[in-house]
Amino acid sequence: MSVTGSLFKSQNGSNAQASTSKSAQPVNFTSLLAQANSLNDAGASNELPQLRFGLGEIEQMSESVASRGKRGKSRQGEGYNLLSSLGVNTTQLSHDISQLPHAEPSNTSAAPKRRRRPAAAGLHHVGEPSGSGVNDGQDVGSWGRNWHETIILSGIEYQRQKTIQHFQDQFQARMLANWEAEKARVLQEELGVTDDDLSKLTSSTGKGALGSSVLGRSALGTSTRRFPMASSSSKSAESRDGGLVMHTKMIRYERVISELNARRLRKEPLELCQALMSTVEGDTKYPQLPTAYRILGYLVHEPSLSDSEHAEPIQERQYANAYLVDPTSSHASLLRGRLAAGGRRFLERDFEKHIDETIAKHPKEAAIGGLPGVTNKIRAYVDVLSKTKDLESFKPESVDGTYLWAQVYFLFRCGYLSEALDLLTSRQSSLRRDDYSFPGALKTYLSSSDRRLPKAQKDQLYNDFNSHIRNSTNVDQYKYALYKLVGRFELSRKSAKVAATTEDWIWLQLCLVRESRDDGPQQSYTVEELGGLVLKYGSEKFDSNGSKPFAWFNLLLFAGQYERAIAYLHSKQALRTDAVHFASALQYYGLLRLSAPDADILTEAEDDTAYLNLARIVKSYISPFAKLEPQTALQYAYLIALGSDASNGSGQRQKTACLELIRDIVLASRAWSKLLGSVRADGSKETGIIERDLALLRLNNSSDYLRHVVLSAADQSALDASLTDSIELYHLAGAYDKVVESINRALGSSLSLPMNPGPSVAPGLGLSGAFGGVQDLYGLAQRVHQVYEHDLVKRNKVSKMAWDTLGVLIQLKAGLSQFAAERPDLALETLRQTGLLPLSTDPSSISSCATAFKSLLDQPTISSLDEVIVTTMKCLFTLSQQLKRSDYADSERSNQIIAYKQMAQNVVQFASGLRLRLGPDVYRQLSSMSAFF
Repeated sequence: MSVTGSLFKSQNGSNAQASTSKSAQPVNFTSLLAQANSLNDAGASNELPQLRFGLGEIEQMSESVASRGKRGKSRQGEGYNLLSSLGVNTTQLSHDISQLPHAEPSNTSAAPKRRRRPAAAGLHHVGEPSGSGVNDGQDVGSWGRNWHETIILSGIEYQRQKTIQHFQDQFQARMLANWEAEKARVLQEELGVTDDDLSKLTSSTGKGALGSSVLGRSALGTSTRRFPMASSSSKSAESRDGGLVMHTKMIRYERVISELNARRLRKEPLELCQALMSTVEGDTKYPQLPTAYRILGYLVHEPSLSDSEHAEPIQERQYANAYLVDPTSSHASLLRGRLAAGGRRFLERDFEKHIDETIAKHPKEAAIGGLPGVTNKIRAYVDVLSKTKDLESFKPESVDGTYLWAQVYFLFRCGYLSEALDLLTSRQSSLRRDDYSFPGALKTYLSSSDRRLPKAQKDQLYNDFNSHIRNSTNVDQYKYALYKLVGRFELSRKSAKVAATTEDWIWLQLCLVRESRDDGPQQSYTVEELGGLVLKYGSEKFDSNGSKPFAWFNLLLFAGQYERAIAYLHSKQALRTDAVHFASALQYYGLLRLSAPDADILTEAEDDTAYLNLARIVKSYISPFAKLEPQTALQYAYLIALGSDASNGSGQRQKTACLELIRDIVLASRAWSKLLGSVRADGSKETGIIERDLALLRLNNSSDYLRHVVLSAADQSALDASLTDSIELYHLAGAYDKVVESINRALGSSLSLPMNPGPSVAPGLGLSGAFGGVQDLYGLAQRVHQVYEHDLVKRNKVSKMAWDTLGVLIQLKAGLSQFAAERPDLALETLRQTGLLPLSTDPSSISSCATAFKSLLDQPTISSLDEVIVTTMKCLFTLSQQLKRSDYADSERSNQIIAYKQMAQNVVQFASGLRLRLGPDVYRQLSSMSAFF
C-alpha cells in the first residue's frame, strides 16, 4: 500500500474502520513513518501533515543513525568491559542512563526529531547560553561550545559598554576640571578683568556682579590706574596705605628690571638677586622676603655672596644649557650639585649668624673672652646651650670636660670642616676606643672631591656605627649625626634628632645628596629624589594656615623645584608681584622650564617634570599699566624672549609669545612714534624704543623687526577695524601696497557719507609722521596719494590696479561732495574725468566703460556704486531741467539738452549691464528720471 492511499483512508474513513484496517493489515516501515510524522505535527497544525523526505532518504538517514550508534557502542565497549570485570551490572546501568532526561535513546529506530529552530539574534547575559538546555538532536559538546562562545561574546559586550561609560565619565571630568582657573584666565587675559573685578565676580552669584564690572576690548590697557588699590576711593585707609606700599615696591622693582635690560644691551652681568633684595629690605609685612632673594643668590653663586675673592660673575642664561637638557646627563648632574652646594652654603652662613646673635644675647654664659677664631666661638655657643639646658635632650658626651662632639657638629653645621678636623685630631687621644676610626674617616672625607670614602674605610666606620652608636639608647646625638653625615649611613631614615628645625633638616638633606652614577640603589639620594620627598610632605606641613608662605617657598628653592615655587607664590594674591620678579631672576639665570603660552600657570609632564607659563604671568602683571606706561611694560615683555634658547620648539614658542605681547602693548598704548618710531614726509625715519632694543627680542635685523612686530601689529589693528592704526603701522612697516588697499576699502564703502570726520576717523586721533594733521578719511586718502606720488620707491611697491583705484575713488568722492554742495556742473565734470561712466554722446563708450570698470574696480572696493550712478543721473537731470527752464532759446541750448539726454540713456544702458552689482531701487530711480529728458 502506498503512503498516499494510507493517508486517504485515515482521513475519510471512521475511527473504527481505520483501527480495523490497521489491525488487519501488516505493519510496514512506511506506514509507521507516516503515522509518526502525523503524530509529531498534530499539535502544531490542524492541517494534514506533509512529508518532507522520500522513503529512500529516510532509509539512508536511519542507516546513518544506526552506524553512529554502533560506533558509540564500540567506543564505550572498553568501559563496559572494565565495569563488568569489577562486578558492576552494566545492563541495568545502561537502562538507567537511557531513562535520564535529554539522554539519547538506545533504540536507533525511534522517530526522527523535529528540525531545531535557529537561535534568536542578539547577545545573552553573561553565563546564560542561547537556550534553556541541551536541545533535541544536539549533543553535550555542541551545547558546551555554544555556551562558551556566548559567554565570550557577552564578556566582550560587557567590556565594550564599560569602556564607553569610562570614556564618557573621563571626558566629562576633563571638561569640568579646573573650570574656575580657566574661567579666571579668560576673564583676565581675553576680557581684561582686573583682580578686584575678578574677586567680585567669583564672590557674587547674581547678574549684578557681572554687570557692574568694567570689561575692555583689549587684553591690555583696560585699567587706567597704575595700581588700582592705591587710588581706590572705596577702600579703607588701611587698604589705600597698603596699595601705596605695593605701588612703591613695584616702582623699585621696575627700576631693577630696567637696569637689567640696559646691562643686557651692554652685555654686562648683573647680580639680579642682590639688586632685587635691596628693593624689599625692611618689608614689614613679609620680613622673610629679602631672605628668599638671598637664598636664590646663594643658589646661583652670585659673586658678592661667595667666600672667594676671585669669584667670576654669573652671565645671562649661564645655567640654561645644563638645566634644560636631559636630566640624566652629566651637565645636569653637575649643575644640580652646584645648586645644592649653594643652598647648603646659605644655611651654614645663616646658622653662623644665629650663633653670633645667641652669643651677643648671653655674653656672661658665653665667656668668649679675647680668644679669636671660629672654634672658640663654637665653644662659647655650646657653653650657652649647656647652661640654658638646651643640650640635655641630645645626651652630649663629655671629652676632657668639654662637649667635643657637639662642638665638632656645630663646626660642621657652619661649614668649617677643616676646623672640625683639627679640633677632633687635637683630642684624638682622649676619644673612646670605639671612635678611633672616625678622625681618619673625616680626613679622607674632606680630601675627596665628591665626599666619598674608600670601601675598606667605610666598612670599618660602619662596623663601629653598628656596634656602639646605631642601637645605643644613650648615644650622643651629635656623634650620631656626624657618623651619618660622613658615612652616609641609613639613607632610608633621612633625619636626625639634632636637626630639629626646618633649616637644620634641609641642611642635613643637602649634605646627604650626591649626584653620582656609581651609587647603588641603597646609596642613591639625588637632588631630584630630595624634591620628590619635599613634595610628598606638601605645603600643609610647613604653611598650614597660609601665614608662612616663604617657609614652603624657600624649601622648594632648596629642593630645586623652581617652577612649583613660583606657581605657589603666584597663587598668593598679595605676593604675585614678588612671584613675577623671582621668576624674572630664575629666567635670567636659565633655571626655568617654560610651557606653551596657552597652558596653565603650572603644568606637569608624565615624568613629574614641572613647566611654568611665564608669558601668562608677565601678561597678567603688566595688564593694569601697559596702556599708560608702555615703556615699563616692554621691560618685562623682553624677559620672555630669554627663553628662546630652548630646544624642541619651546624656544620659538617663547619668542613668538614675546612678540605677540609686545604687539598688544603697542596697540594698547597707541604710542607709535615713541615705541615704533615714525617715517616723515621727506622719507627720514625716527627710530623707536623697540627698534633700539632688538637684541633683547632675539631679532637679527630691522627687517625681522618690521615683519614680526610692526607688520603684525598692523594686521591685528586691521582685524580690529582700526583704520588709522593700521594705515600708520603699515606705512611704518613699509607695506605701502596694504596702505593703499586699506584706504581704497574704507573710502569705497564711505562714498555716500558726507565729507566730514566720521566715526572711524576723528580729528586729531593720533596720526603722526607723514600723515599727521589730517582731519577725515578723504583728507587721509589725499595725503597718502600725495606722499606716494612724489616717492617712486613707495609708489613702485603699490600695484597698478590699487593705485589707479585710489585715484578714481578720490575723484568720485570729490564729485559726490560737489553735488552735495549744489554744484552739479562741477560734479558732472569730475565724474566724467574718472572715465568710469559713459558720460559722452557716443554710444560706443558704453562697452569701453564696462571693460574699464571690470579691469579697474571690483565690488568690495566700491560698495557705494549705487550712489555714484544715481548721483550722476541726478546731475544730468538737474542740468537738463535748468536748461529747459532757461529764458534763452538757442541752438546751443537744444544741443546740450540732447547731449544730456544721450548721456542719460548711456548711463541707463550701462547700469542695465550691472544688474548683479546694483540694488533694485536704482533702476526705478533711473527710469523715473530718464522719462523727463
